[in-house]
Amino acid sequence: MRRLHWDIALRQAYDPGQGLSAFLSRLSVFGMVIAISLLLAALSVMNGFEREMRVRILNLVPHVTIRGFASEDDWAQVQADLAQLESVTRQNRFTDIDALLVAQGNAHVTRLTIAENGALEPYKEHLRPAVDSLGARELVIGAHLAATLGLTVGDRVSALFSSGGFQNTLRPGTLQIVSLLASDTEIDHVFSMTGRGSVEIDESPQGSALALNLIDPLEAPQFARYLRQTLPPAFWVSDWTAAQGNLYQAIQLSRQIVALMLASLLIIAMFNVVTSLVLVVSDRRAPSSMLRAIGLTSTDIATIFVIQGTMIGAGGAVLGAGLGFLLALGTPSLVQFIELGTGSPLLNTAVYPLAYVPVDIRIEDFLLVPGVALVLSIVSCTLPAFAAAKLPITEGLRESR
Repeated sequence: MRRLHWDIALRQAYDPGQGLSAFLSRLSVFGMVIAISLLLAALSVMNGFEREMRVRILNLVPHVTIRGFASEDDWAQVQADLAQLESVTRQNRFTDIDALLVAQGNAHVTRLTIAENGALEPYKEHLRPAVDSLGARELVIGAHLAATLGLTVGDRVSALFSSGGFQNTLRPGTLQIVSLLASDTEIDHVFSMTGRGSVEIDESPQGSALALNLIDPLEAPQFARYLRQTLPPAFWVSDWTAAQGNLYQAIQLSRQIVALMLASLLIIAMFNVVTSLVLVVSDRRAPSSMLRAIGLTSTDIATIFVIQGTMIGAGGAVLGAGLGFLLALGTPSLVQFIELGTGSPLLNTAVYPLAYVPVDIRIEDFLLVPGVALVLSIVSCTLPAFAAAKLPITEGLRESR
């Protein structure tokens, strides 16, 4: 009997003929495939932005920054205490000052970082060409900032350095670009770093800040609160959320909005399954009554339509997951094709955090979304299935005449 249920349901769902039942089943599968594939592709792109935010952007900025007016002994003690914490993966002293860069009639105000030992370590894989350290009057700037100033590697740039303090004065100097930071992120618009060894730079206060990197960047706010409670009053602490927090929250919000919109599309596809099955039940009234007349029970009829709804859901879930996987893989290439066709970048780092569309395909998404869709399709098909089981035999047989 079970084999009979499956044979009848399969014939009604995927009959190669032109019957209304088969057409409605294919239409339901098509709706589910579109909804699931778009949802999975969008989630993969949003996962990619989240991953790049954590891996690429947050690896290029300090997760926690400690500043203060303290003696070298106090700084040494703070660094020694932080070295004992497993959550801190890297720490290095640095100094940053305001600077005005001028070249070829272009000017740009930047926060110039003065490199201490190990300051270039987080940026090495994105430097073009690679450099290990910075000497006197050597400069590394972001690729987009260099393009704004009309500069490239080997060019010299005039600069005015701020001395800071209450008697703020400007000191002129000249720097030579030795490398560009090409991370394809918004950091390329603002990054600048130079080395010590020149008079105008060495007059700046040394080691006035400490940059920390953590195992998990998302724990930075809690870690910063801990440091505020334990460090002496001469120090003050900030974390990456002060500068990049709105960006991360925007990515999370965009992910939730996109997921909500596409989940709504998935629910609409489920209603499509219900509507199609209701029409199928109406179309199959006569055959269902004939089956009842030759001995099948109302439970058998309900089972046939539940199996048909399950087949629709399973087909839509599997095909949707496959198409979603292909869409996710092809999204970066599609974006590149659009950029080639239009001649302009689709994502500009002046507006977006990245200059490319990242994709992160997560197996849990490709199991959860089709699984939920399958469960919803099974649940949604029970109502029309039991409605079919309650149809009077005589009315169905009368329609078949």
